[in-house]
Amino acid sequence: MKLVAEKMCRFTAVILRDDMPGVLETVARAGILHLTRIEETETWAAALADIDVKRLTRECSERKARLEGLFGDEFHAEAGPWPASVAEVSGKSLAEVDAVIAEAEAAIVPIAESGIRLADRLSSLQSTLSGLDALVPANLPLARLLHSSMLYTVVGVLPQDQFTKLDARLKDVPSVILPYRRIARELHVVCLVQQKHRETLNRALHDAGFVEAPIPRNTAEITQEARAGLLEEVHTVETRLAENRAALTAAREAAWPAASQTLQRLNAGLLILNIQDLCKTTDRTCAFAGWVPREQAAPLAEAVNEKAQGRAIVEVVDAETLEPVQAGKIDVPVLFNRPKFLRPFALLTEGFGIPSYTMIDPTIFVAASFLLMFGMMFGDAGHGLVLCGLGALLIWKTPQFRDIGKLTVYCGIASALFGLLYGSVFGLEELLPTLWTKPLEGIHELFAFAIGFGVLFVSLGIVLNILNAIRARAFWNALFDGAGPLAGIIYWSGIGLVVKSFLNSSGMPHSAWLVVPMAIALLGFLMKGPLLKWSGKQERAFPEGVITYVMESAVELMEVVMGYLANTVSFIRVAAFGLAHAGLFVAVFSLADIVHGAPGGRFLSLAVIVAGNVLIIVLEGVVVTIQALRLEYYEFFGKFFNRVGQKYAPVGAVPPPSDATN
Repeated sequence: MKLVAEKMCRFTAVILRDDMPGVLETVARAGILHLTRIEETETWAAALADIDVKRLTRECSERKARLEGLFGDEFHAEAGPWPASVAEVSGKSLAEVDAVIAEAEAAIVPIAESGIRLADRLSSLQSTLSGLDALVPANLPLARLLHSSMLYTVVGVLPQDQFTKLDARLKDVPSVILPYRRIARELHVVCLVQQKHRETLNRALHDAGFVEAPIPRNTAEITQEARAGLLEEVHTVETRLAENRAALTAAREAAWPAASQTLQRLNAGLLILNIQDLCKTTDRTCAFAGWVPREQAAPLAEAVNEKAQGRAIVEVVDAETLEPVQAGKIDVPVLFNRPKFLRPFALLTEGFGIPSYTMIDPTIFVAASFLLMFGMMFGDAGHGLVLCGLGALLIWKTPQFRDIGKLTVYCGIASALFGLLYGSVFGLEELLPTLWTKPLEGIHELFAFAIGFGVLFVSLGIVLNILNAIRARAFWNALFDGAGPLAGIIYWSGIGLVVKSFLNSSGMPHSAWLVVPMAIALLGFLMKGPLLKWSGKQERAFPEGVITYVMESAVELMEVVMGYLANTVSFIRVAAFGLAHAGLFVAVFSLADIVHGAPGGRFLSLAVIVAGNVLIIVLEGVVVTIQALRLEYYEFFGKFFNRVGQKYAPVGAVPPPSDATN
C-alpha cells in the first residue's frame, strides 16, 4: 500500500486538424487523461485560438434533455456502451438525431399527454368527492331531516372549544349536536331540535360563534346521487389510467433501442465537444494537454501516434520536474491507490479536503486513530454489535451508502472490542470479565492513556508535516512552521521534561539532554529572520525593525507553546466521553431500579433499560463521532494539511480509476 499519490506526468500533444476527430475519440475511449488548459505549462499556447463549441454543446444538451424526458429512469439505467464509431457533431449528425427524437415523440407524447389528462381528471374527481363528503356526511339521512315537519335541522361550522359550551346551553332542550368532521380547530356539525325549540337553538348557536352552511333542501339527494356517479367515474378513469400506463411502457420499450443508440451518440458527442473546448488550434494544427498516471503515459502516447499515423508530437514530462509545479502555481491532480478497506475512511479525509499531490496520504492514520478514539468513547460490546447490524443493513438496503455502512460496521467492531476490554454489554458489567479496566473504576488509567495517545497523535502530525515539506522541496519554509522541526523539538523536549518530573527515576536521561535541544530550537525561532536572510529566502533580517521582530517572535513562540499544550489536553475528552458513556448507564439502571417497585415494575424496568440503551446509542453515537472528527481535523490535520489538492478526474468513456483498486 502506497502512502503517496500515484506519480503523474504532463501529457502534451500537437496534431493536425484533420486528425483531430480520430485522436480525440482515442483519448476519450482511453479515459485516463485529466484534461487541463495547455497554457498552464506551455506559454506559447496562450496565443493560439480556441475552438468555439458553445453552440453545438448547447444544441446537443437540448436534444439530450428532450430524449431523456421521453423515458423514465429505469430506461436511462440501461444505456449501453459507447457506439462503435463516434461521428463528429455536425448539422448532418444532429439532423439524424432529430429524426429519431421526432419518431419517439410521435409514439410516446400522445400517450403521455393522455395520461396527464387522465391523472388530472382523477385528481379533480377525488377532490370533488372529498368536498361532497365535507358538505354532507355520507351516513346521515339529511334529506329526510331537512323535509321533516317536526324537527329543525341546521348544518355549519362551530369553533372546537365551543362544542362543550353549546351542549351545556342546550341541556334543558331535547337536542342532538352531531360533529362529523374536524378541520384544524373547527368542527363541522349537524344540529337537530324540535321545531318549537328552533329559536332557542339559533340563539345558542349564535352565542357559540356558529356559522351556518347554506344547504338547499334538495342538496342531500343531489349529493348522494352525485357521489354514486362520481365513484363510478373514478373507477372508469382509474381503469383507463392503468391501460394508459401499460401503453406508455410498451411505446417506450419499442422506441428505446433507437433512442438508446442516439442517446449514446449524444453523450459521446458532448464528451468530444468538452475535450475540444480545452484544445488550442491554428489553421492546420491542434494542441491539447493534461495529466496522466506515469504507468499509463506511454500506452496513451503510442495510441495517439498510431491514430495520427505518426503525424503527432507528443511530450510526456514528470510532474515534479515542471517549474510551475515546483513553484506551487498549478496543482497536479491526485490519485491514491488505497486498499478497499480504507475506502470508507477516505470519506473522513476528503470531508476535510483532498490531500495535495506532494502530501502523504493520511487515510491509514485516520482509520486507526478514528476507530481507537470511537471505540474508547463508545465502548460497549452490545452497542458495538448494534452498530454492526445497522451498518450491515445500510450496506444491504442502500448500495449508494455502502461506504457509510462499512464505516458504521468498523466503528461497531471497535466499540465491541473496547466493550470487551471494559467488560460491558448493554451497560451490564457482570456478564463478561474485564480485560483492562472499568471506566468508572479506572479513571486514572483512561486519562493517562488518552493523554499518551494525544502526544503520539500530535507528534505524528508534526512528522507528517516535516515529510510533506521535504517531498515538496520546501524544508526551509517548514523549518519555522508552527508544526515544523523546531516546534517538534520544543514539544518533544517539553513532554520529556514532564514525564521525567512525574517518574523521577534515576534511569531517566539527564535533564540537560532535553533542555539543550529545547534551548537550541527556541534560539532557532528567535533567529528566524537572520537565518532566512542568510539562506536567501528574504531580503532583510528584520523587515519591521529589531524591537518589532523580537516582540513578534516572542508572541509566536507563546502561541506555539500554548497551542501544543491545548492540543494535547484536548485528548482528555476521549477519556471523558468514555466516562460519560458509562455514567449514562448508571443513570439508566438507577431509573430502572426506581420504577421496579411500581405496579408492573418488571415490565417498566425492562422498558426503561431498553429505551435508555436506544437513547445512548443515538445520542452518544452522534456526539462521539463529532468529537472524534474534531480531534482528527483540528489537532491532527491542522499540523500538516495546509494545502488542498484536486482529485484526478480523467475525461473519457470509461469510469475513472478508483482509489481502491487493491
